[in-house]
Amino acid sequence: MITNKKVLVTGGAGRLARYTVDYLLERNYQVTAYDVTSPDSETFPKEVQFVKGDLTSLEDNMRAIHLSDAEAIIHLGAITHDTTLQPGRARIQRMPEDETMRVNTMGTYYLMDAARRFNVKTVVAASSYYVLGLGFRISNKPFQVDYLPIDEEHPLRPEDSYSLSKMINEETLKAFGLAYGIRTVAFRLNGVDYPSQRHMYKYKITPESRPNHVGGPIGTTHQYIDPRDAAQAFLLALEATNLDLFEVFYLHTDSRHWEDTKTVVERHWPDLKVMAADLKGTEGLITCRKLHEKLGYQPQYSWRNPRNDF
Repeated sequence: MITNKKVLVTGGAGRLARYTVDYLLERNYQVTAYDVTSPDSETFPKEVQFVKGDLTSLEDNMRAIHLSDAEAIIHLGAITHDTTLQPGRARIQRMPEDETMRVNTMGTYYLMDAARRFNVKTVVAASSYYVLGLGFRISNKPFQVDYLPIDEEHPLRPEDSYSLSKMINEETLKAFGLAYGIRTVAFRLNGVDYPSQRHMYKYKITPESRPNHVGGPIGTTHQYIDPRDAAQAFLLALEATNLDLFEVFYLHTDSRHWEDTKTVVERHWPDLKVMAADLKGTEGLITCRKLHEKLGYQPQYSWRNPRNDF
C-alpha cells in the first residue's frame, strides 16, 4: 500500500491514462504523467505535471521518477498492436517490424530498472488478454482452450509480437519483484470501450451460429473493459495490502452478449460445449473471479446496468 499518494503514470498522454489520471485526482493523488508524445495543453489537467520522455531510455525513466517523487507507478505506456509483417496479412509498414517487441519489452525493463534505483516499491501495469494467444495466429493453428472459464492459471500460447511482448513484460515484473522486493501487478485487459466512442461498439449481441467452428476464440471473447472500471482496478491494486509480490488479474467490465455464456458457447464455439457445461451467468469465457475476490473489484459501467446510458 502506498502512503505518499504520488503516482507516475506512463503512457500519460493516452486515452486510458486520462481516465486513470482523472480518477486519481478525484481521490487526492498527486499525479505526474509521462509519455513520448505531448498531451493537448488546452484539455490536459493543469494540476498534473507532464514529463516528456522515451520508455526505452533508462535516463528518461529515471528523470520522470525523480521529478514525480513517485512512490508508485501505473505503467500504461506501450505499442498496442503487432508491427511484424506476416505473409498473407496485407498492411502498410509504418514502423520497423521489431518496434512492438523493442518498445514494449525494453521499455518495461528500463522502467523497472529505474524504479529499483529510486526505491519505488509498487508498480501496476497494463497487460492484455492477448497473452493467452488470442492475437494473430501466425501458425494458422486454432487457439487451444484447456478449460472454461479461462482464469489466470490457464496456459499462455502467444504467437504474434504484441502478445509475446506482454507475456515477457509479466515475467519482467515478476523478476524485479523477486530481486528487489517491488510489489507488481499485471492486469490483462480486454478491449477498451471508450465512452466517447460508444456508438462504435455493440452490446446485447447474439453471436452467430458456427456449427463447424473449431479452436475457440480468436481476436475477441466478446468481452470489454470500460476505462473507468480499469482506473478503479488500478487504484485497488495500489492501495491493496493483501497481495503477493507479483499478481496477475484478468480485467473486464462485462460480456457483450445478452445470453448466458454457456448458451453462446454451444452456438458460437461448439467445440467447447463440453467444457462449458458448468458455466453460469453471462460473464464470458474469461473470468474476473480472482479480481473480485482478492481486490473487491465491482465494475460500474456494464451495459446491463439501467443507470448507464448505452
